[in-house]
Amino acid sequence: MRFYISGKWGFTLIWGYYGSVLPLAIAMAIPNAVLTFTLSTLNEENVYVQDADTTNTVWGILGVFSSCMFFVLNFRSRIAYNRWWEGGTLLQQTRGEWFNGYSSLIAFTNPSPDMAKKVEEFQHLLVRLMSMLYCCALQQVSPDRDRPFEILSPDGVDPDSLRMLAKTTDKVEVILQWIQRLITLSMQNGVIIVAPPVVTRAYQELSRGIVNLQNARKIADFPFPFPFAQASIVMLCLHWGAVPVLCSMLLSRMLATIVSFVVICFLWGQNFIALQLESPFGSEPNDLPMQQMQMDWNNSLRALMNPHAQRPPRFNFDRERHRQLSVMMSDGTLFDSGPQLVEPTRRSAVYVNSQGT
Repeated sequence: MRFYISGKWGFTLIWGYYGSVLPLAIAMAIPNAVLTFTLSTLNEENVYVQDADTTNTVWGILGVFSSCMFFVLNFRSRIAYNRWWEGGTLLQQTRGEWFNGYSSLIAFTNPSPDMAKKVEEFQHLLVRLMSMLYCCALQQVSPDRDRPFEILSPDGVDPDSLRMLAKTTDKVEVILQWIQRLITLSMQNGVIIVAPPVVTRAYQELSRGIVNLQNARKIADFPFPFPFAQASIVMLCLHWGAVPVLCSMLLSRMLATIVSFVVICFLWGQNFIALQLESPFGSEPNDLPMQQMQMDWNNSLRALMNPHAQRPPRFNFDRERHRQLSVMMSDGTLFDSGPQLVEPTRRSAVYVNSQGT
């Protein structure tokens, strides 16, 4: 995916090439402008004879045809952007649901030192299965189902199970079943110690995640309707051929050339934007950053494997000092709250003291 910085004025975007549709649009506009210039030159030599009725007819044809084409292109562009945005939203929702489930399972494990080895084994198997789960989810919506993504090394996982997984077409469903079965067995052997109704939260988050993934597959499996795509490209081709003729009949040579270049560049640019956004799960510059999403997912999984992330931080409570609820900046610098904030803080402390605590 193309990441960029607009800057204060945004003019730096004009010169961006990677991920731009302008080169393609200009490639369509230059030949059209040359053709318009040639026809205008011939028209100035009285090859074409114009009159008021002809001019009005030409304006009417151009207006009606352009209106229809603008409607089709605008509809296609809007649908394409909605598909792109919804695809990214659904993948992020899938990530959120599955990470919440993973976080809950890490929190539900037995803190007893006697169970430390079994708990660690459960966590390391779980983190690898979760990494493979999101990878297979991204592969499932990608046009290339064998597209490689970064995963945590499955070293130690049963080789027969991995071979079976490689052969099946329903990898996400299989891994999800492994995780749910792992949860059930861990509840029986004491690795997960919370009450069963609480553990159902993890099951629900896993199931909501795969529902979001199936909605994302809708975008991947159902292309933009063929009749609209066909009609738009046919209208664009007809418009490309008609613009030089009509502009040369209505405008002066230089103005006709400029108008034809601008109109063709704009319309074909809009068409190329729609083509770029209709299938958001590929590897083109304007597709979703799926490789980055997988790497971020792995980093988040690793973060919870840190022992400091699995236990609350120790807190040395000082009653008088901490009741002040002083503030500071997030970068560690002190923050001068000013006299207007001191009084509410004192009132809050007095109120707490009046309760006898």
